[in-house]
This record gives sequence, C-alpha cells and structure tokens, in this order.
Amino acid sequence: MKFKLAFFLIFSAFSAAEAAGQRNNSPESESVTAALLSAPFSAGVNFSQWFEVSSAQRINFKHYTEQDFIDVKSLGADVIRLPVKFHDMTSGTPDYLIDPLLLRFLDTAVDWAEKHKLYIIIDNHSFHPVIPTPVDIDKILIPVWSQIAQRYRNRSEYVIYEILNEPHGISDSRWGEIQGMAIDAIRRFDQNRWIIVGGTDYNSIGKLSALPLYTDKRLIYTFHFYDPFLFTHQGAGWGETPLTSLSGVPFPANPRRMPNVPSSLRGTWVEGGLRNYYNEAAPSRLRATLDRVVAFANQRNVPVFCGEFGVYIPNSPPQDRVTWYDFVANALDNRNISRTSWDYYGGFGIFNTQGKGDFNSDLNVGVVRAMGFTPPLQIPRKADSITEGFVLFDDYPGRNVHSGFWGDSDADFSLYETSAAEGEFAIRWGNAERYNTFWFNFPHSGDFSALASGGYFIEFKARTESPVQFDIRFINSEANSSIPWRMRYVIDEAVLPPDGRWHTIRIPLDKMTEHGAWINSTQTWLTPRNEFSWKNINRLEFVAEYSDLKGRRVLFDSIRITR
Repeated sequence: MKFKLAFFLIFSAFSAAEAAGQRNNSPESESVTAALLSAPFSAGVNFSQWFEVSSAQRINFKHYTEQDFIDVKSLGADVIRLPVKFHDMTSGTPDYLIDPLLLRFLDTAVDWAEKHKLYIIIDNHSFHPVIPTPVDIDKILIPVWSQIAQRYRNRSEYVIYEILNEPHGISDSRWGEIQGMAIDAIRRFDQNRWIIVGGTDYNSIGKLSALPLYTDKRLIYTFHFYDPFLFTHQGAGWGETPLTSLSGVPFPANPRRMPNVPSSLRGTWVEGGLRNYYNEAAPSRLRATLDRVVAFANQRNVPVFCGEFGVYIPNSPPQDRVTWYDFVANALDNRNISRTSWDYYGGFGIFNTQGKGDFNSDLNVGVVRAMGFTPPLQIPRKADSITEGFVLFDDYPGRNVHSGFWGDSDADFSLYETSAAEGEFAIRWGNAERYNTFWFNFPHSGDFSALASGGYFIEFKARTESPVQFDIRFINSEANSSIPWRMRYVIDEAVLPPDGRWHTIRIPLDKMTEHGAWINSTQTWLTPRNEFSWKNINRLEFVAEYSDLKGRRVLFDSIRITR
C-alpha cells in the first residue's frame, strides 16, 4: 500500500501537537464558515444506560444522582442529553400510556437539571440499531409526545424535546411526514419549547437536506458524527458486521501503525475500509463533512446540533482517542455547532474504564480537556480492603453498585415491586429460563478478604409461593490476569420455604463453596481449582442455575453485606 509522504508529514505533525493530551485551541489551518444561528446550549454529555431499558421496572434510578448533574456542571458543560426508551415503557396499543414510574423518575431528573441550570434534552431513544424504524411509528410517537408535552409544558426553558433518535430504514418522505406530525402534536400543548429534529440513516449529515421545510421556528436540527467509523467503533460487538476483533486503528492515519485485517473480517467491507482509511481519516475530509452541516444550517437559517460523537474505549489507542476528541470538538466549536458526546459512563465515556468511574479519581483527563472541559484534580484511589458491611439494595440499588438483568423477553424482573418487606420497593424475579440472572456489579473490583475472614454474611429477605432452587454467587473479575472464578451458595426449599412469607436468609461468606469459572471471552468452562480470590470481587449474582423459573417468582428485599 502506497501513501503520499506529504500526507504522512501532515498527520505526524497533527499527532505530535496533541501528544500532551491538552486541547489545541489554535485556529484551523483553513478558513471556517460558521453556522449563523446557535442552539441555546453549547456542550455537554449523554447520560446513557439510565432510562435505556425495556421497562420502567428495570430502571436503576441510582445509577445517576443529583451529584452527577453537579459534577457535569463543574466541568463547564451546560447540557445533558437524556436517552429514554419511551416506547417500551407504555401500556401498548391503543393508548400507549406512559408508565407513571418512568414519569416519576423523569420528573426528578428534570428537577435536578433545572436546579443546576443545565439544559436537559429528553431524547426519545426508542430505536433498534438494526431493525428499521416502522413506517407506522406515528401510532405510538404521537401519543407519547402528546403526553410528554402536556406534562412538561409549564417547565422552564431548560427542558428540550428530541423526537426520535436515529431513524433508519424508512423513506425520507415518510419520516419527514411523521416527524412533522410529532411536531404538531407537541405544539398542541406546548408552543414555545425547543424541539430537536433529525434525518434518516441514523441522523446522518447527508439526510439533513432531505427533511421537509418545516415552518416551526423553534426547531434545532441534529446529526451524529462518528467519522472515521473504523476508528471510532473498533472493538464494537454490535451491528451487522461486529468489529470485536478490530483494534489498533490509529487516528490520524499512520502507515507505520495500521493493523492487519483480522481473519474474522477478511472479505468484508472492513478490509476495503482499512485500505481506504487514509482518505477516510483525512482531517480535510472530516472538516468538509462538517462544512456540509454549516451549509445546510445557513441555507435553512436554523441552528444545528451534534447529538452524539465519540470513540469506543476497549480497542482504540488511548492517545489517538484524545487526539480525535480534540479535533472534533474544535471543529464543531469553530463552526458554532453545539454538541453532546456519547457518553458519560459507558463504552464511549469520559472515564478511564467502561464502568461507572469515580469523578475525582477515574476521569480520563486527556479526553475531558480535549473536549474543552475542566476536570477536577484527580486523586488516585486507594486500593484498601473493604472492612465494613454495606447495602446492595434498600428500595434502590446502593449508590456504589450497578444492578442489571440478563434473560429472555418473557422473564419477569422488577426493581420496584411494591409488596416490599421493608420500605417502598422490593425486587421481583421470575418466569425466567435456566441461567437467567440478575446481579449487582461493583464499579471497582472489591477486596472482600477482610469481610470473608471477619465473620460477615450476605443477608437478604426473600419470599416465594413455589419451590425454587437457584444460586447466589460472588464472581472474580475477568481480565488478562484474572479468571472469573465463582463462589456460591445454593438456595433451595430448605433455605427458602415456599410458604409465601418473608424469610431472612443469612449466608456466611466463609461457608460458600467454589464452583468454577465461565470465560466469556473464549466461551470456556473451567472446573474449580481452589483459585477463587476474595480480594477481587467484581459482582454478586442471583442465577437460575438448575432449572427455569417458569410460572414461579421470588421477591427479594434488604440485600446487604453485614455481620
């Protein structure tokens, strides 16, 4: 493969300028035409993985707290985009009434945003990355937005609506018509609020000009920017062609650092994409793409907004990731295009890992500065042993844990069962297939050795009306240097009688037994080797290990580590 020396020198100089992880505030080398109109906000982040679940009953509301709003504000951001899977949280046809529990949580998020003077974009994130947008989506889109507009019409100017995230597989004309209907539905109740609209093909830049000439004067036009895709999505496991095996793609392009095509991707579009990557990643090409947004904005006399941009963490070179954010954020700012990065906590996030990082010790300072924000001084986290008990669930999952669920679509799982043993809520789990599970993840693998040797228990309340058998187990981290060994305890009729009454179950940590390990990366089972470590606990799981729970359910409450 031949590369022009001139291009190589340009790219090398660009990389060197960013090596320190500081934002490059120098003007662009070419003259820039900016969008004439501005959105009311400037820059912020997406609060993903919060309201993006299949049911309001599965929202882990403590995943974000008011402190996260305070922290984002302190960085210098003025907007939060909040993705919500509205359509999954309705009563269904014909009325599509929004679950009151979702509205309760959404009200609180809006309260926090308004209190701290942050714009909050209520983003209807009801989409599937592969399944096309239904041509009759108006039958649910219209009633959903009618309800939201009625509920928030008297709120402050900080509340903004976004009609639908990334419509795709639907014709431009049909989508333009449906989006216009949604605008009209909102305006029947709320005449003044800003509304964000976007084009098809996943809110692509190329589809902005295909949108109708809407007459509404309070619209902001959105697009998403993940160019060059092979850089920003290397390692991603979703989509029609998963890029899990792709890694080490540089930005900017560098002939000495380009990776070989993984065997799993040979013969796919990725192989050709890597050959053409030098052109796809050229800064001049990326700037020209954004100039098309400016041309559209000035032609239509409308404000524009980049609702998503980002680089997936696992396989991207860390310094190149910083360089990309610096380049894109500068290019957007210079063109008067407001922006929210994807995301805050998560695979594209601003922390050093994909998990829920600590704001004062785990921020990726290079990325934060590259986006023009000001991070707080980072103080390294001490790896001290956990020496005291703590709560995993008490009406809500504990602040420092993240709950989750894996199972088939018919499984019954709720974090907000109202038949609680104590307080307001309990957990409900049932009708699950074998190996279905719910869990509590610890954001930093915990050293539980002092707890295991100090007479501590995992304690919880549970009740069931049918005989059940399942495992509760602690799991080590899975990494290059760590095998996810399991330490378990079997719950059966002798431990939890099927009498419909609440029972307090106390399991001594030192009485649990080693079970083995399932290696996700290689899909391999390992028999026990007496290598489980209480010094490296990643999660606590409840799992239907022995049979399914079809037609049966179990309630849990007051889950804690105690003595």
